[in-house]
Amino acid sequence: MLVRDVMIRRVVSVSPTEPFPEIVKVLVKKKISGVVVLNAKRKVVGVISEKDLFHKLFPSQKRFYKDLEYYMNYKNIEKDIPKLLKLKAKDLMSKRIIAIGPDEHILKACSLFLIHNIRRLPVIESGRLVGIVTISSIYRNFLTSLIKK
Repeated sequence: MLVRDVMIRRVVSVSPTEPFPEIVKVLVKKKISGVVVLNAKRKVVGVISEKDLFHKLFPSQKRFYKDLEYYMNYKNIEKDIPKLLKLKAKDLMSKRIIAIGPDEHILKACSLFLIHNIRRLPVIESGRLVGIVTISSIYRNFLTSLIKK
């Protein structure tokens, strides 16, 4: 089975200047866990996941453990929320694009998910975004087809 057989063709995207609150609204409204970031030329420049947003609420593990008392107090984290709300997609996105082509086998997509600890891959053909493949789309399609055999 190929990526094109399971990919989602209607990809939800945002621009690099999309504000944090709008990104959250899109994720909630569309009931999705991530979006692709496209520049003005419709080129993929990043991906934002719920995990990326969540990690902005908290410091790195190193900083967290350096000042455990500070970060265990939720009021300190709440004080940082106004700064978070001012961030744009370009500040939140993973800039390292890990993508796949539509004619690749979906097991390659699975390998990329595991190797890079990600849950979605933009599907790019001839430099153009043509879809997105997610762990969920693989569950719904490929794994379901395995148990029907």
